[in-house]
Amino acid sequence: MAVQDDRREAEMCRIAGLRSGGSRSGVDAFCDFSEDGVHYSVPIELKSTTNYSVSTARDVGREHIAKWRSRIWIFGFYDPSGTEIGNLLILGPREMEGWIGRIERYIGPDFAIGDRISHRLTSEDLHIICGEKDVYTVDDARSLHKRQWSSDRYSDEMDREDGYSPGKMLQILKLRSQYLVNRGATLNNPHIPKKFFYGFQDHMMDVKSGFDMLSSSITAQISSITISDSKLSRIAKT
Repeated sequence: MAVQDDRREAEMCRIAGLRSGGSRSGVDAFCDFSEDGVHYSVPIELKSTTNYSVSTARDVGREHIAKWRSRIWIFGFYDPSGTEIGNLLILGPREMEGWIGRIERYIGPDFAIGDRISHRLTSEDLHIICGEKDVYTVDDARSLHKRQWSSDRYSDEMDREDGYSPGKMLQILKLRSQYLVNRGATLNNPHIPKKFFYGFQDHMMDVKSGFDMLSSSITAQISSITISDSKLSRIAKT
């Protein structure tokens, strides 16, 4: 993450009263609250912009789509210099679905092609690529997945004492095929366009209204979105 983005993210956490997710969690931040004796820790996607067009992520694929549908999004709108925040906007999965769905439909056919190609690989393809053997070795498997797999993964996939059966090796080949096609199917940094936010102007929160009051209001809004969304509520319960 760029230093500028890192600073903005920290500032947004402070303003909204969020707990930073840390680098290992894979989540930008969490909003912690209790409702009717139940504790929730809601995953938050933080995004900031200086021109209302919001960048998202590199190599967007199915995992990103699933992740985005399980997050509440908080957008910070900064001045052109990127140093002063003016407004915040909180949107739940339902409000984001219009944009997320468009991205899913855009990349969907390419991933479907990858699925169909990998499923059609046969033992004949395995013999052409890896040779015909009764037992395949770790080196054979490594020639396909290279450093994509850890040593533990190579060991865990073994179904023979000293390697892999032809059936298992064919599965490994199919996984590699799907991985290669999926790499080409991902979308690099799709932006959320300025016009997407036109329909949410009334939901903008003025940061200058006071941090204490704003933090309470943000928590209440996140709580309302979470409780009304059964999937998000299940994910956030601790």
